[in-house]
Amino acid sequence: MTLVAALMLIVFVTYAVFGVTVFIVQRLSQAGVDETNMQSVYVAQAGIQSALYQFRYNDISANGYFTLGRTDIDSNNFFTLGANASDLLMARTNGSYLYPSTGALASRYRYLYGLAIQNATNSNTVPVIIDRMIVTWNNSVRLRTIRINGSNVWTGNVLSPADCNITNFTLNTTPSIYNINYLYFYGNMTGATINITFVMTDGSSKQMTVFPASVNYNLTVKATGKTTGSNIYRTLQADYNALTGKITKLDEINAQM
Repeated sequence: MTLVAALMLIVFVTYAVFGVTVFIVQRLSQAGVDETNMQSVYVAQAGIQSALYQFRYNDISANGYFTLGRTDIDSNNFFTLGANASDLLMARTNGSYLYPSTGALASRYRYLYGLAIQNATNSNTVPVIIDRMIVTWNNSVRLRTIRINGSNVWTGNVLSPADCNITNFTLNTTPSIYNINYLYFYGNMTGATINITFVMTDGSSKQMTVFPASVNYNLTVKATGKTTGSNIYRTLQADYNALTGKITKLDEINAQM
């Protein structure tokens, strides 16, 4: 009986030790996953800050831009900057105005002036090409012409909403600032609110109010943080206003944990 009791005690202790060992191993494994997970967030945040630093630095002497692709922080951690075409399209609306503003001619026609567009990257991995412009406004005036960079890219005679299949316009990776010379409306636009949705050749789009003028010159950057050898990653997305120098929105959009 003593021998049986001893054997039972040994078996019990063995199972107890095994159970505690499994628990400790699982806990340590989960702790490692949690650490890698948080490290991926920090690395993605570093990617966002790196992109915005690049943009601001280049904006000091010329037109701001950042570079897409992978950057190694050290031998174990890296981030990848990415975007779609509409993320990289920047449209400046703070200088928009209608002309003529008053007088007899203002009741017959109006030109919307003062808009400009730019590519936010110097990378050619994501072509930034405008395929269509969907223009909406809140009256019965007709849109006749859209002119960009000195050339008419669309002509017609349509009411709102105007889905304008423009001549595809490519924003190069120098990058350069292009003027949307004007949108020509045939009629009185007093009190109008004008919106444009830029539809890109990759299917992405960016919508904004272009008149009345607003403090808007936004870009979007996505940064994915990852540790070498791990399948864990986190992706953050930031909207940045180049006129105010502030991040207007920061979200997590994708994760593998």
